[in-house]
Amino acid sequence: MLRKLYLCLLALLLTPLALTAQEKNGAEVLILSSHTESSEWARQMLQPIEEMDKARADIHFSTHYFQLLAHPSVEALEQARDSVLDAQPARPDLVILLGGSCFNFAIDVGKKWPGIPMILLGEQDFYCDIEYTLLGPGDPFAKRYPINDLREKGYNLTLITAPLMIRRTLDLMFTLQPDLEQIIFVVGENYMCKEREWRVKQYLEEGYPDVPYRIISSANTSTDQLIATLRASAGPRTAVLFGSWLSREDYLEKVATRHNTLHMIESIAPTYPIYRVDMEDYTNLIGFYSYTTRQYTRTVYQRILDVVDSGIAPTDLPFVFLEAGFPTVNYHGMTHFGLDTSRIPAGDTLVHNGPENLWEAHKKTILLSGFLLLLALALFAFFVMNHSLRSLKKAKELSDKANKMKEAFIHNMSHEFRTPLNSLVGFSQLLCVPDGYITDDEKAEYLGYIMNNCQLLTVMVNDMLSLADMEKGEYAVSMASTNLNEVARLAIKSTEIRIPPGIEIIRQPGIDEDARYMADGLRVQQILVKFLTNACKYTSSGKIIIGSSLVENPGYITFFVADTGIGVPEEKAESIFEAFVKLDEHKQGAGLGLSVCRMMAANMDGKVWLDTSYTDGARFVLAIPLIEAPAQRML
Repeated sequence: MLRKLYLCLLALLLTPLALTAQEKNGAEVLILSSHTESSEWARQMLQPIEEMDKARADIHFSTHYFQLLAHPSVEALEQARDSVLDAQPARPDLVILLGGSCFNFAIDVGKKWPGIPMILLGEQDFYCDIEYTLLGPGDPFAKRYPINDLREKGYNLTLITAPLMIRRTLDLMFTLQPDLEQIIFVVGENYMCKEREWRVKQYLEEGYPDVPYRIISSANTSTDQLIATLRASAGPRTAVLFGSWLSREDYLEKVATRHNTLHMIESIAPTYPIYRVDMEDYTNLIGFYSYTTRQYTRTVYQRILDVVDSGIAPTDLPFVFLEAGFPTVNYHGMTHFGLDTSRIPAGDTLVHNGPENLWEAHKKTILLSGFLLLLALALFAFFVMNHSLRSLKKAKELSDKANKMKEAFIHNMSHEFRTPLNSLVGFSQLLCVPDGYITDDEKAEYLGYIMNNCQLLTVMVNDMLSLADMEKGEYAVSMASTNLNEVARLAIKSTEIRIPPGIEIIRQPGIDEDARYMADGLRVQQILVKFLTNACKYTSSGKIIIGSSLVENPGYITFFVADTGIGVPEEKAESIFEAFVKLDEHKQGAGLGLSVCRMMAANMDGKVWLDTSYTDGARFVLAIPLIEAPAQRML
């Protein structure tokens, strides 16, 4: 009894220690946000982190919102920053700086915790002095320091830029409202609005110099004055670009009433926001241009996992610039202001609140059609069952056909193996005759024949094994960082002995010599060896060219082997990739090589084909996905 009591007490004492050790094993991520907790932009940018927080109990996130405009001076902001850093119980495993307004905090974080991993999330790839960030008007000539400078100074950081695509949003304005006579840019007093203010002015003066524009800032305008000005200027030839409506005075109150202000603006004039979240909360906003949320979420997810799970230093991770995007247009907003909806760009435009869709317009017809379709399927199933005997008969015919194909395979392979084996036996016997019966030159010639036939047998056996593995789904692809120029050189070296006399091998590399890409180098080499072997087999004079390119097929690394041989008739451009098909029945080989090549390429998500536009002989092409290898970590 005492023993059990003792064990219970011991368990109670050790449980808190075990829980504490478990908590310490989790990664600690500190997030420093330049915005308020109620900021729409900050909530949107933190969404992937919130999802990760729910999915990964072993990663602990803590967020501090600095509310920059609420600080009356640089000293107050620096004191708030230092208080947050000093309050941390231990050095975090990762620090995330959210918003360009606090990018300059990276210096202080790096000084407090030398070498600490940092990820910067924001709209820009530079930072400014705290004095300019916090105080004063926008200045196109202010000092802007590239984030890369911090890397070069030894700060362990990487950058994800999620820019507001204002230039493209302005272009969208003129697409939807080609007769614009006035643009009003509504901005706040915060740092990012200061930066956008002079950039929008620059964009308009460069692209649309004849269109007047006006900037209304919360720094010197009340909300009532803003609404009165817009009402006086409203019309179908006026457009409003809404950036923010934050001001240093009553900062927190302005954050809370931003929705009401934007609701009033969107009912007065065609308004184009710059934040994705605005399109979800308002009825009459017209549209904007942006990167995809999925693209941003996936990038942030991967970068955090690279650092926390894989232990990759941020300095080894390239900067990410989310430049690809698409327009979003509110159909209802356009009709509200009488704009021509036919001007909505075709293609990848995302249209909100569009006209009634097919289901809503024809629900009864679709339901009736679905019922009739189900009835037809039931009748079809009934007839299928009645014809099951016919299906069984057909299956037996297919089985007999498969057996015949197997017999043809055995007959074909036995014939193909017999020829090189006979040569091996015959020439080997000649080499065994007593000295003096054959000359040294003849011996060398016979050894060449033996080596050539050995290689032929090896190729046929490897082709058969590869074909069998791929058909059984046991063919492994090993992706790794690879120098593909070295792969091409090895392929040439492997086939040197088969190059006919007088044939010139020419390399035309289109890849930087030291560039590395993610690929299965062994499989690529096997395919190139097949191409080169075929070229040697069917080329009696001229040259063989092996080359590569990054531009011939965008998104792919392209290899090609071109020769000046007999070529391939266009009608056989596809059939030659089938098993046991040979262009010349008198040439040695089982006719499996190109079939194996195509299956190898497919296993690498690539493709192989004959370039029928090439007329000087034959040109075989291999294309594999272009995946850059990650930078090597410094040891």
